[in-house]
Amino acid sequence: MKKISAPAFPLIFVRILLCSFFLFLFLIPAVSTNVFAEELSLVTPLAPYAVFRTWSAFSLPEGSTSISYGIERSKDPSFYRHTLGISYGWSDRAEVTLDLPYVDNLQGGSGFEDFGGAFKYRVQGEGRYTPAASVLVMGYLPTGRDILSRDGGVGGGAALSRKLGPILAHANFIYTISGKNDLKDEMDFLTGLEFAASHNLKMLGEFQLRKSAFSNKVDLSEVRFGYRYSSGDVYNTIGAGFDLKNRHPEFRLMIAFGASFERESRR
Repeated sequence: MKKISAPAFPLIFVRILLCSFFLFLFLIPAVSTNVFAEELSLVTPLAPYAVFRTWSAFSLPEGSTSISYGIERSKDPSFYRHTLGISYGWSDRAEVTLDLPYVDNLQGGSGFEDFGGAFKYRVQGEGRYTPAASVLVMGYLPTGRDILSRDGGVGGGAALSRKLGPILAHANFIYTISGKNDLKDEMDFLTGLEFAASHNLKMLGEFQLRKSAFSNKVDLSEVRFGYRYSSGDVYNTIGAGFDLKNRHPEFRLMIAFGASFERESRR
């Protein structure tokens, strides 16, 4: 039987998407606010085993390394976040991720958030009818300043991933306990989709619900869209997020540059 290949994603749509992100960036005014509740960041997963903030149950091969630099521009509240991350394939099932976020131009100044680390272990591979499943363990050192810090903390959760034709779907649940006595426990639910539009282009979609450390109810409901372009082991990700709960809408632009390095085979 002759195979019919899917047509490549039209380049014009990529250009329109990219232009739209920057139009939103400059046309939507920044709004001053005292609310920073949902913005204590979690450890961020790295491409190619991630959407934006959603973890994949799959991981780097043993001995491989990924590095990433991401910048996020958020409006309402208005600030920049820079995140430097690194992941290492401890084994074919286990992966270690470290990241250090720095927040700039937030009211009251700038500074580092808590230094974070995550350990991901795949307990089940993808079956014929079942998703791949991994457990997540996270920890934070009290390195952040003032309102940007949990004073350290610990967390845990699970990541599920399933391939459905050209679509790779993910779901995460993460629970975080802060080191500060006056902060509440955090809960995050994330789902993400990767659509293989062409050999080196993936369209990304993500949805996140969060109950932050400052609230007893869900105070963040956000959708994010974008794409990831790969060239060999180099990954460029661009996306935009829109808040659904407060209907400002809150807007954020996310750009990340990353690369993976496989372990050289021994002879």
